[in-house]
Amino acid sequence: MSVRPSAVGDDPRVPITFVTGFLGAGKTTLVNHVLADPGSGKCLVIVNEFGEIGIDSDLIARASDDMLELTNGCICCASKDDLIETLYTAFMRRVGALEPQIEFDRVLVETTGIADPSPLAQLLYTDMQLNLSYRLDAIVTLVDLKHVDGQLAASAEARKQVAIADKLILNKRDLVGDEEFRGAVDAVNGLNPYSVKEVTTNSAIGLDKLLDLDLFEPKIRESSLGEWIGMVESAGGSDHGSGDDGCETHDHHDGHDHHHGHDHHDHGDVSAVCIEEEHPLDYHRLMELMVELTREYGDELYRVKGLCRFVGNDRPVILQGVQQVFSPPTYAETWPGGRAQTRLVLIGRGLKGDDIERRLAACRSASDMPVFERGRGSI
Repeated sequence: MSVRPSAVGDDPRVPITFVTGFLGAGKTTLVNHVLADPGSGKCLVIVNEFGEIGIDSDLIARASDDMLELTNGCICCASKDDLIETLYTAFMRRVGALEPQIEFDRVLVETTGIADPSPLAQLLYTDMQLNLSYRLDAIVTLVDLKHVDGQLAASAEARKQVAIADKLILNKRDLVGDEEFRGAVDAVNGLNPYSVKEVTTNSAIGLDKLLDLDLFEPKIRESSLGEWIGMVESAGGSDHGSGDDGCETHDHHDGHDHHHGHDHHDHGDVSAVCIEEEHPLDYHRLMELMVELTREYGDELYRVKGLCRFVGNDRPVILQGVQQVFSPPTYAETWPGGRAQTRLVLIGRGLKGDDIERRLAACRSASDMPVFERGRGSI
């Protein structure tokens, strides 16, 4: 990593929300809700095949082989298994370089046929054309509350879909009793305790809770930043619960008090390691540690996200990575809840929490001098 934190600012790129989930979780129903919503104008919805969605003909204002324009202004495109080319073409139509010209200011991608959206998320950083045109707003995973425990036990794909999500939509609440519901929440918390969660029936959710979330790179809104890192209870929290359940938590304080919580669910060795550190960190040491961890774990390190406190700098720095690709570190405006401390969440397969904890403790700064003034360059 060779980028210093950048300042918060407006990002002109089009935000993309990836919607994933296991078979039968309710993705198609969710997409139909979006397409029919009067407020979804200027939203580009990308699906694999039109036939898989079953769009009401009364909603269609104009149609072609690969695109439908709906009466509410929403655009629906069929990717036909070539999502990258669809995104390229859509943007060229948006800027008038291709006909027909279309207008959209946000994108929702329903990932049927794509079990793992993380390579797509990586492409938004590694593909220059995509990176200049789009930014990742959030990865949203639908969970079937009725069957999630069995699906997580049986499928590595299902475990990863839950583990990488910025937001989990816990669907089919009407089909489970309270005890079964709590068990399902415990199961997903064991893989991803600090994701934002919403509880739904029949995939019914407002657009404001699905699009424009700022959860992958929460640069602007303090509320989304607090939810993203687990410092603020997410919407619907009274129903689904929130907190450290299932997360292997390591708290570092100046008095060296440690609290260890442990995952109550064994889902194929996928776990979350959550670390809090009050002492300021050395920026370069932490960047070096991130490089080391990505080399050691490779694609088995699914997600890294956190707010970091560095010596000599009072502003929180957002750290965000998907597998082996990290976004440039970015300054946030304020600390959520006024708590100035490092809070890191690492999610992956086979993570050694105690080892990661020890190595992060070694990143504590031994100096009060601002790290950027020590002449060491940047990582």
